[in-house]
Amino acid sequence: RYFKSHFWDGVSFDDERLIRTPFFEPKLNRYYRDLVPPSPDSIIREVDRMILYARPSNEMYKFMMVHFVQKYINPEYMGQDAVFVHLFEKYINSGQTDFFTEQYKDFMTRRAYSMMANLIGRSAADLDMVDSLDKPRNLFSVQSDLTVVCFWDPTCSHCKEVVPKLDSVFKTKWKNQGVSIYGVMTDGGKPNWIQFIKDHRMNDWIHVYELPSTAAKISAENKPSYKQLYDVYQTPLLYLLDKDKRIIAKKLSLEQLDEVIQLKLKNTPAR
Repeated sequence: RYFKSHFWDGVSFDDERLIRTPFFEPKLNRYYRDLVPPSPDSIIREVDRMILYARPSNEMYKFMMVHFVQKYINPEYMGQDAVFVHLFEKYINSGQTDFFTEQYKDFMTRRAYSMMANLIGRSAADLDMVDSLDKPRNLFSVQSDLTVVCFWDPTCSHCKEVVPKLDSVFKTKWKNQGVSIYGVMTDGGKPNWIQFIKDHRMNDWIHVYELPSTAAKISAENKPSYKQLYDVYQTPLLYLLDKDKRIIAKKLSLEQLDEVIQLKLKNTPAR
């Protein structure tokens, strides 16, 4: 605590000359890496404090804002995207960052609205999907203590490698632990999708996709698509939801997801 409280002794955050020194940014990175707890709330408090101290200097304020935006728009750790959402709502969307180009502001706006809907701890958006027989099977109809949502494409090379492994872990472990998999086909075409499921005997998933008519209706009503709501910009993409469909974890590897599931099950009282 003493080291943290004196870490910035002799440093004035409104002195723009520091930006051009070789030590300031590494010191800033070290502070957030080693001394600030990685939880979004802790980071947000520190970020707001530093930005406040930097406001008297336009150049330092600009440097701080760009640094934090770039650091948390694609965060190193799960859940820290909440820091970027905070920056967007408090500073960017309120017109306090006129130094960003319009193109980059548009990019940040799209990313922020994609992130807002799927922050850790929030309720996931329902998915209006149908199964392979085109019968309705929305996400909230799934009755399970834990639900893995997998967005995937049967023609994606990475999906071809990861999805069968995911199914193997599900069959050997998760299924017996009361976990369900809700698999959403994002692209690739229905024939390829059905053939992949058949070839790999993925019979125990809840397989769904979005009807083109549903997608067209959502677009016509100017509503966000499921890809926006779940920030689906690559596949496969994995989410873990609790029984109330709140987001526990997201964008993890298969191994990381299994660790979270086992930890969650271990800490869940027996009924």
